[in-house]
Amino acid sequence: MITWLSHYLYGCLLIRLNGFSPERFLNLCSANDIEIWNLRYQKEGYEFYMTVKGYRQAKPFVRKSKVRLRIQKKFGLPFLYRNRRRKLYFAGLVSFFILLYTLSLFIWDISFEGNTMYTYDTLLKFLENQNIHYGMMKSKVDCEDIEASIRNEFSEITWVSARVSGTRLLIKVKENEVLSSIPERDETPCDIVAARPGTITRMVVRQGIPQVSIGDQVETGQVLVKGVIPITNDAEEEVNRHYVHADADIYARTAYDYRESFPLLRQVKADTGKTRKGCYIKILNYSFLIILPKKEGTTWNMVMEEEQLRLFSNFYLPFYLGKITGKEYVTYERFYTEDEKNEAAEVIRQKFAKNLLEKGVQIIENNVKIYDNEPNCIVEGHLDTEEAIGNSQPITAELPETKTEETIDLDERSRNHN
Repeated sequence: MITWLSHYLYGCLLIRLNGFSPERFLNLCSANDIEIWNLRYQKEGYEFYMTVKGYRQAKPFVRKSKVRLRIQKKFGLPFLYRNRRRKLYFAGLVSFFILLYTLSLFIWDISFEGNTMYTYDTLLKFLENQNIHYGMMKSKVDCEDIEASIRNEFSEITWVSARVSGTRLLIKVKENEVLSSIPERDETPCDIVAARPGTITRMVVRQGIPQVSIGDQVETGQVLVKGVIPITNDAEEEVNRHYVHADADIYARTAYDYRESFPLLRQVKADTGKTRKGCYIKILNYSFLIILPKKEGTTWNMVMEEEQLRLFSNFYLPFYLGKITGKEYVTYERFYTEDEKNEAAEVIRQKFAKNLLEKGVQIIENNVKIYDNEPNCIVEGHLDTEEAIGNSQPITAELPETKTEETIDLDERSRNHN
């Protein structure tokens, strides 16, 4: 880009070379650092580009190599002066540079790096609430204020760097990879009850008194671990109770059944082979679409590809070019084939299994059956699973009247006296 701009400012020439020894001329130019580019051989001789300064320096080599140089075209700013009467040309050129300079004063692209916990849309919406948006002047962008506001708003972001480069606002963030705070332990007295019916397969009790053992069949709501610990005396009499937050990992073998249906007839899309192509131009919030209209009664799938224009890596412009490709299709109905029924049933099975796996349920066995029942196809499934079934249930019953140490001491004295 810089080389092209230099050639344009100082001027360059398209030269045709022929004569006795053109190779010697080219070697002399190369030895004296005279720039030549885009060299190619034509029937009339060699053609290449060289600067105006290089053309003047090469004149002595023309005589030595007995060649002739002919100027085919002239390019660059020095030759525009000869066309100074073309006022509109110069006005357009000046307007272009003025427009380019004006666009360089605004932000036309905002990018984020390092964000995984917070999405691009979330961060962009926050900036918009802070009046940081596309099309704002770069002079109004306070990078330090942006960094501080992002850190204050998002607790999991520990480091922020914001800078303006060209017409882009570049924001790099680093998110916290460890827990920002340790959750407080719940000490509310509670029991652990069964969330689902099943057969206990394994259990580890850390606090509380277990009420079931491995191999027991339990029902929903049944107490698995009690959070009430009785305190007895030497005579095995309950003198007090200690209430704890029952804590245990209890797994049971459970079962799930599901049933879904879908129509036996399905809609199929088939391409006709006809295509439509078009383009569109977007300038700021205005867009212009160029595409042939579709015939009435036809249906199309349209795919759009968009690209933002830029001059350099960080000099983005508020101009977008898009390419539109359309394919015509027709729809018709037909019955599912056996393979398609199996594929549809597999999709239903995977969807149901995915929901269970996201909840931490381990699938041991999965059986699926397909039934044809006009006008629907019915999919029934049965899953044998293993999962944690323990749920905490607060102890809400009134506490029994307990004996104090003084009462216990009086009772013991009374028995001894008798």
